[in-house]
Amino acid sequence: MTDLPEPAWSISEPDLPSIFAKHAAPLDALAAGKVPALVLRQAFPQSACQRLVAKLITDELLFDPHQPVPAKFAEQAVPEGYFREGREGDGEKVWQTATSGAKKRIDIGSSLGYRGSNREAFFAHADQTRRLFRTLFAPNEDPVELLYATLTALSRNKRAVTAYEADGRTYGPAIIRAHYGGYEYAPHFDSVRLREKRVDYAVHEFDHQFAGVLVLQNTQLDDRTAQCVLHRCLWEPDIDPHLRKGTFHQYAAEHDIDHVQVVLEPGDLYFFNTRAIHEVPGVAGDLPRIVVATFIGYSADRDEIFVWS
Repeated sequence: MTDLPEPAWSISEPDLPSIFAKHAAPLDALAAGKVPALVLRQAFPQSACQRLVAKLITDELLFDPHQPVPAKFAEQAVPEGYFREGREGDGEKVWQTATSGAKKRIDIGSSLGYRGSNREAFFAHADQTRRLFRTLFAPNEDPVELLYATLTALSRNKRAVTAYEADGRTYGPAIIRAHYGGYEYAPHFDSVRLREKRVDYAVHEFDHQFAGVLVLQNTQLDDRTAQCVLHRCLWEPDIDPHLRKGTFHQYAAEHDIDHVQVVLEPGDLYFFNTRAIHEVPGVAGDLPRIVVATFIGYSADRDEIFVWS
């Protein structure tokens, strides 16, 4: 008897009923790598995306790319490929060439990957983020609330909550990231357990880590836009040398690893397993790519889903 070919590895979309028609337990399918991404098309109105981006610039939380860059944003920019392990303090890991020139990532929020090596400083910053986010969004136009509600619905019987520690300290609920000048993410994976090794944080305890991303604005150059590419390859230690050397594409071709491009418009919301190798090629258009992003801790045997930035 001949083995049947594996079904196509394709995203599940465009809304909750369609996703549930394909997967009785969508988040379990995501955890197992059976589906590359769960996509909710136009989950947030494009007009609301535009209003929020305009407010962020007016409030000087982001800058207008057509104007000179204020000095404070040059100081705040996060280098490409940057993350820290454990409690290394100022020690850093760079998975690709450091950012220079027009390439800038500006975070509005508290990144555990960027700030988590100092627990006290991270939680103090997260307190500031929560206060800011309580006043940032217009009534009935809260993208973070939408993301949590959608995640809860996808789980069927769990509740998405902002991640917290046993002592009551709480993480940032989400982060807004703006990517200027063709800022890109080379092939990589994300994991507080396997990559950053943050054993002293509660989010380390979950079996799986996902990302939830809502696109507020995309960048375009000619007919190209910046879009995420997901590879059908869950991280294992033997893949690390290829990620560090920048040879993952060659490795993927040699091993016939499938991939999908998740093409998104402003207002689209998607979830994916961050252990899958993924990338966002840079597109140096006039406008920055701006997203509301979260990381998500998921275990099938836990009633709560932890969400953080």
